[in-house]
Amino acid sequence: MKIEIRKTCKVCGNPITQKGYRTYCSRHCRDRFHNQKHKIENREWQRRARDKKASIPSPDKVQCLLCGKWYIQLGSHVVQRHGFESCREYRECFDLERKKGIVPAWYRKLKGDIAMENETYKNLKLGKKYWFEKGDPKAGKYKRSHITIERLKLHLKSVNKI
Repeated sequence: MKIEIRKTCKVCGNPITQKGYRTYCSRHCRDRFHNQKHKIENREWQRRARDKKASIPSPDKVQCLLCGKWYIQLGSHVVQRHGFESCREYRECFDLERKKGIVPAWYRKLKGDIAMENETYKNLKLGKKYWFEKGDPKAGKYKRSHITIERLKLHLKSVNKI
């Protein structure tokens, strides 16, 4: 076994001043080097574990239209794995409703209940000063999906009947 004795730290380059340290100046640098060494294989292991879970179909998840795997939060998957710039781009590509999130109903309800419980819904009122005004050219960046337009038409018909 070869013992490496250095005068400067292998990670940060600072001088080694503490007794009992041969390669690193501190426990922090030693742990940082060790974590970097195993970072790639750890990442692959985590990816395989996630892919194994995602390959099991479930009514509690949403299926990706590109790879066919199942996820609770599909938006982060499409951005990270399929290279979309945003989830909205994915919805536009597959002609899905643009303003509705791609998460299962139970998860949407759970997040809504959490927002009500910790009162983060009040942040919407605080941010009202940053909302677009009607007719603002910046506000018209995205078009409505045909699903939204059909839903609005049905709503207008039901309102006019009353």
